Amino acid sequence: MAAASAIMRAAPEAQKPPAKAPPAATPLAKALDARLRLLITTGGDDRLWLDPATRRNRYGVPAAPAPDELWFSSSTASAVTERGWAAAGDALAQLCDSDALTIDAWFDQLRVRLLALYGAPGAEAVLSASGTEAELAALSLALTLAGGPLVNIVVAPAETGSGVPAAASGAHFLGRASLGGEVAKGARLAGWESAHIALETIEVRGACGALRCAADVDLEAAIRVERAVTGGAFALLHVLDASKTGRAGVGRAAAREIAARYPGRVLVVVDACQLRCAAADLRRDLANGFAVMLTGSKFAGGPPFCGALLLPAETAERLAFARPCARPLAPYSAALDWPTPLRRSVGDGLTHAANLGLGLRWAAALAEIEAYEAVPVASRAAVLAAFDRAVRERVAADPGLELADPAAAPAAPGLVPIFHADGSHPQAVYAAMGASGPRRRPCHLGQPVKVGARAALRVCASMPMVTEAAEQGFAGVAAGLDELFEAWAALRR
Repeated sequence: MAAASAIMRAAPEAQKPPAKAPPAATPLAKALDARLRLLITTGGDDRLWLDPATRRNRYGVPAAPAPDELWFSSSTASAVTERGWAAAGDALAQLCDSDALTIDAWFDQLRVRLLALYGAPGAEAVLSASGTEAELAALSLALTLAGGPLVNIVVAPAETGSGVPAAASGAHFLGRASLGGEVAKGARLAGWESAHIALETIEVRGACGALRCAADVDLEAAIRVERAVTGGAFALLHVLDASKTGRAGVGRAAAREIAARYPGRVLVVVDACQLRCAAADLRRDLANGFAVMLTGSKFAGGPPFCGALLLPAETAERLAFARPCARPLAPYSAALDWPTPLRRSVGDGLTHAANLGLGLRWAAALAEIEAYEAVPVASRAAVLAAFDRAVRERVAADPGLELADPAAAPAAPGLVPIFHADGSHPQAVYAAMGASGPRRRPCHLGQPVKVGARAALRVCASMPMVTEAAEQGFAGVAAGLDELFEAWAALRR
């Protein structure tokens, strides 16, 4: 059975044939499993830490697979799948055998696998503990290229991550760093106190939550970059591939025109942290000279938190000669997060040699991504289209729910934001659904996100779900959605 069996079931438990008892684990296997449970939650900030009572992080996600719960929450975080858990366990077992694999070679292998999926010739990959840390890495490298003042132009920060504006300004975004212990939230990273970093933002929605015209967003980006460059600054321009509600901002064509207009003074970075676009899109981005931020912990279905920054060949080569200073990143980045050409220059500024927990999370995520990419493109598209239709049909059948963007075509298939029709905030329902109830198992959704004056919950597909549905049919997904929407209606009542 595929790894995402936790997400979907085609029939109630009572109608299933009795499952065979798994073989008894050996003492060595038990010890390895316990070690993996500990290590896979290390090397991250307190968003990743487990509550001592519930043994779950702040998003309700445990360290190990939770195969008896419904996971429609890939826009926020999901439990690691059984496939991913096995892959991470295999990696840890190899690392524990000192003759099998060295840790530096293992991190290099992770980067090779990631670039085989999404890279272009000459591209390099920098691993990061989350998408927000990928923003810090992008900022650090852009400052090296800038050699002076920098304007960081971020798209729809409210729909990317709560810590992104702080990170994009060169500041600590939480009170604790993934590798550096306690830090002063909102204060500049050490070494960037006097750096000339200006944050500017472009919204994809109006104040009421309605989507802006794409051409207006593109024009605003062009104006902001022109103003930055003519004012003597370097511009770091973000292209938002998919936001928390599945919307995009600053088109790729517009970004190419802007970068061509100011060669050497603009770095375009694609925010693909939801990872809901085709692999070919990201390879094309890198070939066009764009950097790419992504994560393995959203649509990919890997454990939270694991991110990466992919660098196009020309930028990676320029940075290798420029010898970027990574000392400000020491609380967030380890030397082996960086590829060899850049590690020679950044390694001296970093305190930690390796982030083992991050590597294990990426091992789990890559197992799911590779399985998904092995499914024919047409089959994946059919499952995602069926998912969107099924969710919209269930929303239409429930007078207590409304689509957040009813007139807009899905920009990111498999992500549907939904309002409570009475205007109530869904936080209480969100929390209740994630907990078990009478005759009901936990149902996980994407956490509430603000859209204008209201907040939407999000029903999301994931790579593991698509992979399993492509193999076994859509009936299991439909049954899981029925269970989800029935629980949602009951809790509203």
